[in-house]
Amino acid sequence: MSESTSMPKSTDTSQRMGKILRALLTCQRSSWEQGVAAQALLEWYLSPAELRSRISRSELLELMYGLAHDAIVRQAPDGRLAVCLNGTGSSDAGAVDPCAIGETGFCLLEAGLPEADQERFKAGIDKMLRYILEDCPRAPVSTAEAGPAETSLLSHRIDAVEIWSDTVYMLPPFLAASAVYAIRTQQGSPTDRLSRVRLSLEQIVLASEVLQSPSGAWYHIYSLDKREFKRKVLWGVGNGWVCAGITRVLWIYARAMEDGKTEGEMGKIFEDATVTELAKQCNVILKKTLLACSEHMLPNGLFHDILDDTSSFIETNLSQQLAYTLFRLLDLHAHTSPELKRRIPLFELDEASAEDRKQKAETMYQAAVAKTDTWGFVRDVCGSPRFNAAGTAAEGQAFGLLQEIARAEYYFREAGQGR
Repeated sequence: MSESTSMPKSTDTSQRMGKILRALLTCQRSSWEQGVAAQALLEWYLSPAELRSRISRSELLELMYGLAHDAIVRQAPDGRLAVCLNGTGSSDAGAVDPCAIGETGFCLLEAGLPEADQERFKAGIDKMLRYILEDCPRAPVSTAEAGPAETSLLSHRIDAVEIWSDTVYMLPPFLAASAVYAIRTQQGSPTDRLSRVRLSLEQIVLASEVLQSPSGAWYHIYSLDKREFKRKVLWGVGNGWVCAGITRVLWIYARAMEDGKTEGEMGKIFEDATVTELAKQCNVILKKTLLACSEHMLPNGLFHDILDDTSSFIETNLSQQLAYTLFRLLDLHAHTSPELKRRIPLFELDEASAEDRKQKAETMYQAAVAKTDTWGFVRDVCGSPRFNAAGTAAEGQAFGLLQEIARAEYYFREAGQGR
C-alpha cells in the first residue's frame, strides 16, 4: 500500500470522527436526517473495537437509543417515524424518509432493551413497517391499475405519488433489515420473509426503470400519478443515495449470510430464482450508476451538484457517499468467501478494476477531509434547509462518519486484522 492509502491511524481517524459527530449532534434534523445520523452510529457500533479508540460501544448504543427514542416520540398516528415536529406530522410529507432509522431500531431490539422500552420500540417499528406494507401510497411503473406492493413502486411522499432517487436509500435497506430481523426472531412465515427480501430488491429495480438515465446516472424525481418528471436533472447527491442504498442492502444480506442465526434461511432465500435475478439486476444497476458518476468526477475528487451541469455549484457530499460505497464494495470483494459473493451475487471486480476504484475512493475521501473545518463541519455539501446551495447539513455530517468507518474497516481487514 502507498502511504496515502495505508491503514488509517486509529487516533487520527477517531479524533476527526469525534469532531464530526459533535457537529452532527448539534444539527436540527428532519426524519431522514435522524435516520442517517443513527445509521452512522450503528455502523460505528458494529465496527471492530480497534476503530473505536475514543468512544465505547455502550456510548454509541446510548446515542442510537436516544435518536430512535425521539423518532418514536415523534411518530405520526399513521406510523411514520420522526415526522411530528409540531402537530400530527402533516408538515413532513415524507412517506419513506422515516424508514431511514429502521435498521437502528432493529439493532436496538436485538441488543436487549429493558422490557418497557422493548415493547415500545417494537410497537413503533412494527407500526412503521405496517404503514409501508399496507398504507404507503403506491403506483405501478406502467399505466396498469395499481396492485400490491410487490408490483408497484412505493411513493416517496404522502402528498403526491412520486419516486425519488433518495428513496433507494430510505426504503430498501429498511425492508432488508426487517427481513433479517424476522428471520433471526422467527416472526412471520418463511413465505412472508421471502416476500420481504424480494420486495427490498424489487423496489430498487422498479425505481431504476423510471429514474435511471441511458448514461447510468439517475434523474431525481418522477411523478407516478402525472406520468412525468418533476425534476429531470442528474442530481449528484441523489445518485449518492442510490449507490449507498444498494450497497447497504447488499451489506445487510452479506452479514446475514455469515451469521449463524440467519445464514441457513438467508442462503435458501437467495437460491430462489426471482431473488437471484433481482439481486443480479441490482448489482448491474449499481455498477452502471458508479461508472456514470465517475465520468463526472473533477480532478480534485469533487462533483458539480448537477453532475452534467458545470454551472451548478461544486459539492462535497456525493464524494463522501461514493467513497463509502466503494470502500464497502471493495471490502465485500476482498474479504468475503467466493460462495457468498456468488450467492449475493456481486458483479466481477478484477485486480486492476479494484485498484482503480480504490484510488478513486481515496481521491474522493481526501477531498471531503479537506472540506472539514476545525469545528467538525463538512463544508460545501448540498446544504440545509433547501438543498439548493453549498452549505452544511446533517446528512453531510453523517456521511462524513460513514466514509471514515467504511474506509477504516476496509484497511483494517486488508491488514489481516479482521474476518
